[in-house]
Amino acid sequence: MPPESQLKVLGPAVAGKDVLEIACGGGQSAVYLAQQGARVTAVDFSSEQLDHARTLAQSRNVKVRFVESNVEDLTILPDSGFDTAFSAYALGFVEDIRKTFGEIHRVLRPGGLFAFSWMSPIYAITKDGVLEFRRSYFDRSPIIFTEKGLTEVDFHRTYGGWHHALTDAGFVVVEILEPEPLPKENTYADIFPLEKIRMIPGTTIWRARKPRQLQL
Repeated sequence: MPPESQLKVLGPAVAGKDVLEIACGGGQSAVYLAQQGARVTAVDFSSEQLDHARTLAQSRNVKVRFVESNVEDLTILPDSGFDTAFSAYALGFVEDIRKTFGEIHRVLRPGGLFAFSWMSPIYAITKDGVLEFRRSYFDRSPIIFTEKGLTEVDFHRTYGGWHHALTDAGFVVVEILEPEPLPKENTYADIFPLEKIRMIPGTTIWRARKPRQLQL
């Protein structure tokens, strides 16, 4: 799909902003935003991933604060410390999403933006390679993938489930994006074949804000 330079999910510019990445993995997004002039803090629970991320940041000569923490508990971070928070294709792996959203709401400043991407709930329940449902949209049990001895657990949520979790945490949803694919094959074609994502969206991006405090 189009890159952030075109989508502007995080706004027209991040330079000078305090930005938090939730579940940063190998740090590619955090490093990219630091290169754009953001003051970036990135959180992940995997020490191995964070080692890779620190090496990447050093190789690109940018400064990123990497923090090892479970994203369901961000008490290591201060209240109202960030202008923007985001997560790229990670929150579907989180079981207690309401607790995570509550923590993200706490660490954002009033008016702050929170954005995240995950596989479209409709796409997640279709069979591989075809436009055919493999399970009920309302089946909220985890989707489990096993390959080469490794297991991946995705916590399936409907659009309404994601929306309720955000609003219950105090966010106001401002936009739901379903980007159309670029007209070329991609590096994730085994999961998102072009023929299929031309027909149904593969990705959903949510944008929400923490309301500003009322002036009395």
